[in-house]
Amino acid sequence: MPRFHLLPLVLALASAYAPAADDTGPTVITADHIDGIDDTETHAEGKVVIERPGQTINADWVKLFRPTSEVHAGDHTHLEQNGDVMDGGELNMREDTRVGTLETVRYSMAPRMRRTVDPYSGTVAGMTHGGHGDAVRLIFEGPDKYRLQQARFTSCAVGDDDWYVRAPDMELDYTRDLGVAHQGVIEFKGVPILYAPYLDFSLDGARKSGFLAPTISYAGTRGLDLTVPFYWNIAPNMDATLAPRLMTKRGLLMNDEFRYLGQGYSGQVEADVISHDQIAGEQRHWYALQHKQDFGPGWHGELNMQQASDDRYFVDFGDRVAIASTQFLPRDGWLSYTQPGFNTKVDFSSFQTLQDPTAPVPLPYSREPQVTLNYNPLSTTGYRFDLTADAVTFRNGTPQQAGNCCREGTRYHAYPSLSWPIERAWGFFNPKIGFDMTSYNLSDGRHLSRDTMRSSIDSGLYFDRNVNLFGHDMVQSLEPRLYYVRIPYKDQSAFPVFDSGEADFSFAQMFSDNRFIGGDRLNDANQITAATTTRFFETESGIERGRFTIGQRFYITRPQVTLASTTTTGQSASDILAALGAQPAKDIWLDAGWDYDNHTKKSNAESLGVSYQPAPGKLFNFRYRLDNQSSNNIKQFDISTEWPLTSRWHGVARYNWSIIDHRVLEALAGVEYNGGCWVLRIVGQRYVTSTTTSSSAPFIQLELNDLGRLGTNPLQMLKDSIPGYTKLN
Repeated sequence: MPRFHLLPLVLALASAYAPAADDTGPTVITADHIDGIDDTETHAEGKVVIERPGQTINADWVKLFRPTSEVHAGDHTHLEQNGDVMDGGELNMREDTRVGTLETVRYSMAPRMRRTVDPYSGTVAGMTHGGHGDAVRLIFEGPDKYRLQQARFTSCAVGDDDWYVRAPDMELDYTRDLGVAHQGVIEFKGVPILYAPYLDFSLDGARKSGFLAPTISYAGTRGLDLTVPFYWNIAPNMDATLAPRLMTKRGLLMNDEFRYLGQGYSGQVEADVISHDQIAGEQRHWYALQHKQDFGPGWHGELNMQQASDDRYFVDFGDRVAIASTQFLPRDGWLSYTQPGFNTKVDFSSFQTLQDPTAPVPLPYSREPQVTLNYNPLSTTGYRFDLTADAVTFRNGTPQQAGNCCREGTRYHAYPSLSWPIERAWGFFNPKIGFDMTSYNLSDGRHLSRDTMRSSIDSGLYFDRNVNLFGHDMVQSLEPRLYYVRIPYKDQSAFPVFDSGEADFSFAQMFSDNRFIGGDRLNDANQITAATTTRFFETESGIERGRFTIGQRFYITRPQVTLASTTTTGQSASDILAALGAQPAKDIWLDAGWDYDNHTKKSNAESLGVSYQPAPGKLFNFRYRLDNQSSNNIKQFDISTEWPLTSRWHGVARYNWSIIDHRVLEALAGVEYNGGCWVLRIVGQRYVTSTTTSSSAPFIQLELNDLGRLGTNPLQMLKDSIPGYTKLN
């Protein structure tokens, strides 16, 4: 029988079957044969195609029932609606409600565009994950809502179905972008790797309540280490993560995190508690609170409180260098008021110091409180007035530190200054004069003060010329700079040292009038700093291909003020500083620094860095560092890389070696495999936790795209250890 288009039925069918969701328009049927009973029932057989906005049905036969808006189709049914594609056996569906069933189905769900509002990241446009699988029965529960029986689901590409979520009962709810598997099993390469009586997963990457993928690792001091986190999406602006962590050698540690966000405030509370550490034989914990508050126009406040039970808490329970090496836990809170040209702040701060017994550090002073003021009004006359002032009470300092006279005291400081900055295309000229006033009320009853004039002149010129280097047209700039500082000498040997230290000599410090950090010391100065910078820019692209800077400070009068006593430095000039930065090719970056002591004819500091990154996932870093200025001499080199070994295997590695100590500071090596819709990471890391101890941490993680991660997550560690690291997927 020839195929035909039954035009007279088009208008009747369009009114007979109510559209679902926002779909409107006529229904068109084509088939080898069509007949009906009055206007209530229509039969079609042979290559049946039903087309309506948002939906197409292909089947061997179809029955349409007008009174109930039902569609029955079989024996082989192909259904497409809103991008979703399903192939199965018999179909029974109500067109008005999109409720029904499809037997023995293979399905493919299309990604859906969403515009979601996440209070933690703002309003963003997103897309749900696509997915496909099969089921004994698919139950339609309304537009974009499906229930599947004896089903499998994966977001892998068709033909590369390396992992599935398998469950006797599964829900795919695209109105909430949530998938739920009851009695679910995750299969990887046909092998069950995780069972959960209730397993939910996000279809759009948004926050959903439910169990997260567990992490498992092994460490010599902790034994087998298993964490099973549960995420609770309490409200759009509030969530919590409860993560019991079982360590076979330590016991059960409860890791809890609560986050909140409101109109003008946000915060986070964390608590880690192990009621009985089987090795230490006691309760151990770490608590942290962070809260930020906007009180109204110009008013802001913040709290940051942390407390650990003992010095070794992070050494024993941390899993990364950055955590295990934590030494100071802040306990501070502040309130500030800001308006254009004006800022004032009240700050209470102290620290818990986690000591390494083999290398103890002095306890820092607490500030109870510190009040600061900054005033720099806008000026239309060309002159600039600045005022910085603070008053701070120091308590609980460590006695017997160099230069310390007492345990407690209050320091008052004010520094008003007037400058006249002139900036032109040919250069700049900035004279400045100020008056520095500092006084102390000390706990031993003494009152000390220091009043000093501070004056400086900063100036520079700009020159350009066209050059040709290695066949490339470039513009070379030459930028000489002179900086003069005059500060009279004041004897400060009796002054305490509450929060001050001597800054490392650098280009930034070279153009500062005070070489001390903090307010307890102000150097005397009668000196000139001379430096020059030359840069090379590509004429066509404007890219800076190279930069070289060299400079030195010259003492007209040799400085005398030091932290500990009144002694002269004995030198007429500072070290010579030089720095080089270059991008000689598109994928190569070079930087080098040099601090040369012209008096001893030796280098005080050297650095050399090379980075090569031709593409994401291809990276090589090398860095050498020498520093004889710090209290602990440093001489080390650091190599790190991320590089493809094959089309799917990538290697990652880092080796940080102390030449002076003949010791590895950090070493890691591992591989990553990109399976397309999954990534396997196997990484081992060893790092120093104190002057005498080291720790090892293995990481094994299987990441199933769009579903979650199983194992111990090494991603943050890789980002911290390998500058420029790129996540494979």
